[in-house]
Amino acid sequence: MSTGNPEELPEVVVAKGRGVSLVWLIPVIAVLVGGYMGWNAWENRGIDIVITYPDAEWLEEGKTKIKFRSVDVGMVEKIKVAEGGNGVELHCSIDPDAKPYLTESALFWIEHPRVGGGQISGLGTLLSGAYLAMRLGDIKDKEQRQFKGMVNPPIAPLSQGGLRVVLHAEELYSISVGTRVYYLEEEVGKVEAFEREKDGRGFLIHLYFEKDNEHLVRQDSRFWNAGGLQVSASLGEISLKSPSLAAIIAGGVAFDSPRGDASPEVKGGDSFFLHPSRAALESYRYKYGGLRVVVEAPHLGGVKVGDRVSYRELPVGEVVSSVLARDSRRLRVELNIESRYAHLVRTNSVFWNASGISANLGLTGLHIHAESLEALLSGGVAFATPDPPGGRVKAGSVFELHSEVKDKWLDWDPGLWRGSRPETSATGDAAKAPAEASTAGEVKAAVTGEVKKVESAVSEFFHHDGKSEEEAKADKQEATVSVDAPKHERRHGHLKRRR
Repeated sequence: MSTGNPEELPEVVVAKGRGVSLVWLIPVIAVLVGGYMGWNAWENRGIDIVITYPDAEWLEEGKTKIKFRSVDVGMVEKIKVAEGGNGVELHCSIDPDAKPYLTESALFWIEHPRVGGGQISGLGTLLSGAYLAMRLGDIKDKEQRQFKGMVNPPIAPLSQGGLRVVLHAEELYSISVGTRVYYLEEEVGKVEAFEREKDGRGFLIHLYFEKDNEHLVRQDSRFWNAGGLQVSASLGEISLKSPSLAAIIAGGVAFDSPRGDASPEVKGGDSFFLHPSRAALESYRYKYGGLRVVVEAPHLGGVKVGDRVSYRELPVGEVVSSVLARDSRRLRVELNIESRYAHLVRTNSVFWNASGISANLGLTGLHIHAESLEALLSGGVAFATPDPPGGRVKAGSVFELHSEVKDKWLDWDPGLWRGSRPETSATGDAAKAPAEASTAGEVKAAVTGEVKKVESAVSEFFHHDGKSEEEAKADKQEATVSVDAPKHERRHGHLKRRR
């Protein structure tokens, strides 16, 4: 029991403070961790890019992923209508690891189920949903954050090698991206892309060949549309041809190289012409690059562009243009005679309209003149050369187009030799080797020399009205063929390299 004596109370001991309490370390650590997490989130934030498309079909914001080789590398965060309403903008976030590859050569396209070009692809997206596929750009290229999405996937990366060539086509036919390219009915390439020509008069079709097949394309290669059934018909037969069932259904492009390895190789970007069919290709073989002559008549009389020109009922050329003469009193019809038959046209040759039947009533009875049944159905122009034949003519020579044939013209039977054999000159004197040439070699040399003299002597411009070459040129109306001829002539073989 305490007595209340103050001396007996315990002494109060005051302890000195220990500094800052450990409790304060907790918020400091929290601030540091939060700062690190914020900095890390900032460092690893996605790269914002914008991809434009005509529409947002197959795409959903917040759900559509961006993938590279089936690995997620981004997400479509937002979809909005582009300014002006011309398409949509996909605002996407890309993994920072892909930042070095977001350059101008990067490509984006939508992977979804596709049926076309003879192939079915993207069936896996039926379950997983459509996604944006990405092809990494070259790290050496310029960085880019806005891209134009591709409607179709690329056939092969630019770095993969192989050969890329361009076809000039008047129509697309049934060709699309992915359409197969055939060589000897074997698939060797694909259509990578197509675009309209700058002048709007045709299309540029880009083909890709893998490295193992690029040697098949040569400078003499000829390309044609192989889609569907190729039908060629005449009075004698009907022919059906197609490279494969796939080409019938999905279309295709075929080509050949007549000279094979003997023809020079081509370079990437070289151009060719795409023929509408194999039959059309064969028709160009001798159609252009021959002797051009003009026939004049007061009216066409059924003759039209594309009609054949015949000699002894053999097709030797074609009507390539018709135009009203400058004085508007005559029609000028331009003919192309195949190079191998150009020697048949002479200064005294006569041309007539072979598009119908003519009849003459004389003292000897009724005479009916007609070309072959095919000529009657298809029309055209025919010509004959008398014996002795006149001199050879230059391109642009002008003849009269008679409305009907005369019996004596059909009886003409000149000897018009092809090749290097001496021919009869305009005066009817044959070129002969000098008698003093004793050896076979001397005789051959002398004959060759005489042939050259005869050819140079008889080669001349001819006009049925007796005009000089200069007068005829001054009077010549510009025909459509003068503009289109280079276009037609380039259809055979490879074109100039695109710049």
